[in-house]
Amino acid sequence: MWSETALGLAFVLFLMVIWQKGSLTFPATVSAGVLGTLMYTWTGWLGAAALLTFFVSSTVLSRLNKQEKEQRDSGQVWANGGPMLIFAALSSVASWEGFLAATVGAAAASNADTWASEIGRRFGGRPFHVHSRKRIEIGFSGAVSGAGTLGAFGGALLVGGVVYFISSELNVFMLIAVSAAGVCGCFIDTFLGAYVERMNRCSVCGSYTEAEVHHERETIHAAGIPWMTNNAVNALSSFGGGMVVVVLYIVSFFSF
Repeated sequence: MWSETALGLAFVLFLMVIWQKGSLTFPATVSAGVLGTLMYTWTGWLGAAALLTFFVSSTVLSRLNKQEKEQRDSGQVWANGGPMLIFAALSSVASWEGFLAATVGAAAASNADTWASEIGRRFGGRPFHVHSRKRIEIGFSGAVSGAGTLGAFGGALLVGGVVYFISSELNVFMLIAVSAAGVCGCFIDTFLGAYVERMNRCSVCGSYTEAEVHHERETIHAAGIPWMTNNAVNALSSFGGGMVVVVLYIVSFFSF
């Protein structure tokens, strides 16, 4: 009882701090609170630790990156956390270890993607775009760099390692599965970003951007699937990371 109360208070305090620091909008802070509460209700410490590790590490990296100025909105919170919640709900209903591991795998995928973006932005130089096969400016989706790839491995392993350390439910196979799933989810994000993500053009400066508003004017759809926004890409890559874990568990079941 006391441990649950302490965890709840610590989570609320953390959300208040990052809201005051300008990392989240107020609706996004409320959304994160709802997400965390449901995650703990359905998965206990395991899912809550995975979610908190993602929130804390991604927030710290974003704050350290001097180019990161924007507050994250509720759409971004649910894009990254929604897939985790889907697997958490399935875990509570089906009571299958694979869904529980998939919850952590989805968190690992979101963390891997954030780490790849932030570390690649700071240390990777001009990244290589997988579709055009050319060096492009920093910040565009669908690009990779050596530093960013290492960041993806680190971000995925961090989520798996933290959960493995604090929970007896995460065995070595699950640790390997969720770490691999995290990296796979990040690559899914890269390929979706390169081939189908919506890209807009600014009517003022003519530059290409993911933003819907640039220079205080609405941008024009220039390429990609219209509904495939950055939030949609993030949600699909996180869900893909969870599904990689599910597939690995099914394969291991029929292999032994």
